[in-house]
Amino acid sequence: MSSTQTSTMADRARAYLDGRDGEVLELARDLIRTPSPNPPGDERAVADLVTERLQALGIDDITRVGAQEERPNVLARVKGNAPGQTLVLSGHIDTKPAGDMEAWETDPWDPVLRDGHLIGLGSGDMKAAVAGMMYAAAALHHAQQSGSADEGFAGELLLVFTADEEAGAVFGSKWLAENGHLQADAAIIGEPSGITAEWQSVHLVSRGAALFKVALTGTQMHSSISDRIPGINATVKMARLIDRMDRELLSYLSYDQHPLCPTGPTVNVGVMAEAGVFYGVYPGNAEFACDVRTLPGMTEESLKADIGRFLDDARADDPDLRAELDWFLTVPPVEIDADHPVVGALVEAGREVLGTAPDLDAFPGATDAPYFQLTAGIPTVAAFGPGMLPRAHSPNEYMDADGAALSASIYALAALHYLGEAGGDG
Repeated sequence: MSSTQTSTMADRARAYLDGRDGEVLELARDLIRTPSPNPPGDERAVADLVTERLQALGIDDITRVGAQEERPNVLARVKGNAPGQTLVLSGHIDTKPAGDMEAWETDPWDPVLRDGHLIGLGSGDMKAAVAGMMYAAAALHHAQQSGSADEGFAGELLLVFTADEEAGAVFGSKWLAENGHLQADAAIIGEPSGITAEWQSVHLVSRGAALFKVALTGTQMHSSISDRIPGINATVKMARLIDRMDRELLSYLSYDQHPLCPTGPTVNVGVMAEAGVFYGVYPGNAEFACDVRTLPGMTEESLKADIGRFLDDARADDPDLRAELDWFLTVPPVEIDADHPVVGALVEAGREVLGTAPDLDAFPGATDAPYFQLTAGIPTVAAFGPGMLPRAHSPNEYMDADGAALSASIYALAALHYLGEAGGDG
């Protein structure tokens, strides 16, 4: 493949995107205007919008699949002019719930442009990236159509827009992978890749998530006699155990140091808590939830053993402590090799569009990457997309207003770098 051929295809893709920044931004705003909070979880309206807009952009090879009608995933294909590899661009179409509405300065589903920012629920996490991927696919489609019959790209670009990422991916990437719907040579997920600045890093690691509860049992009785009849206050026991776990659990966890995760696992104790019945009732039951973000090499089995040792020690120190582990969900950590061609393609595209090459880092949270990589066998970049992670899952979520358009250019060029020219070396 000659450099002239490469630049010609890339130039046609750039030409298609040139002057369309406003269109990409408006698509991101329309996606935000279409609520898809999870829980409760219902992506039908936003899937309808994605399908309609892809068709308007000239992409008609679209499949809608899911375990339940109200939990659709949208897959769209743009085929090259020659055999080659398949690259996935993926984003989730659900969001977290809006949370405390009083804390929002604007309507979460009314995307506002203010001071160069796009404000709205799911703006950075991750509806702007979805809009960018849609226009990146359109750029490749139209660039190929505007060339001669033997010009274009090799292989196939596959858009995978998943349901249910925000609640464990049971109806999304996990279901797609387990049911044979994910087949490709590499994947890029467009999660917000900034921690202190937008477009900061290409994230090679998707940290895992261990989600569990601890249930405590005490003595339920009339509260007026607690000074006369011995009892166990489940709420007080919970409070003391939460405090101890917050101080000590990290020291119980077994893991190897990772160069991209210098701070180790993240332990969040008491992300939810529930106790008691009502006034007048001495609390006999309590429970609290925990969220541990894990490193490559940490497994569900090792975590259960480590947490079990912590609880054994706590029970040994307090014979009245009745606490049991209730496991909810494990999302395994995963990592792509820094030398994989899709990483180089993405870094180079980022350098071309942004002016500087992004760093290589680990994504602090969990993504759809484990199901792409571990279940479906697709090497996957865990995150490179517009927005910043600290702004996600927060009232007044916002991102730079130019992020959607920048992502369209980055994803289009990364796809061309990875897939290569029809008739070229790939």
